[in-house]
Amino acid sequence: MEQSNLKLSSKHLPLLFFGGYALIILAVIYFASTTNITIEGNTEKFTDTFQVNIEETKKIQKEKAATRKPLWDIPNHIAATAMILASILDIVIILLWARNENKKREAEEAGIIPVKKRWTDSTWFWNIIAMGVVQPKEGRIRIKWRNMILAIALLTGVKFLVLDRL
Repeated sequence: MEQSNLKLSSKHLPLLFFGGYALIILAVIYFASTTNITIEGNTEKFTDTFQVNIEETKKIQKEKAATRKPLWDIPNHIAATAMILASILDIVIILLWARNENKKREAEEAGIIPVKKRWTDSTWFWNIIAMGVVQPKEGRIRIKWRNMILAIALLTGVKFLVLDRL
């Protein structure tokens, strides 16, 4: 057997791939446009049967829609309570996380753990993710009470908007 001296470089592979792809697409378009498709038999019977099946399907869909029940039927007072608890839990999680971050920063300053550049060093992180409630100041993460009150007011407003739509 003889070995071929044809070697493909990495420069030619995309050209071959897209060239082959274009050739296949052009062949499909050519054969689809030149094929003669004829329907043999009685097309009126086919159309009538199709219309009957469509009407039956619509009837079945209407019956299903009439008997459909919601997945969960939660009363408004339970949904409101869950939203209030979720809002409170969100703030508590942020405060616990800030406490943990303060401990990490103190350990870094003491030289116990190595100092790393983190995405939490950005001011955008604190304003967007933490809603400005906690922000770094003088090497520690502190609560901004003004932003805390604004966040609580915002969450309360969202709660009332959602309750109006329930």
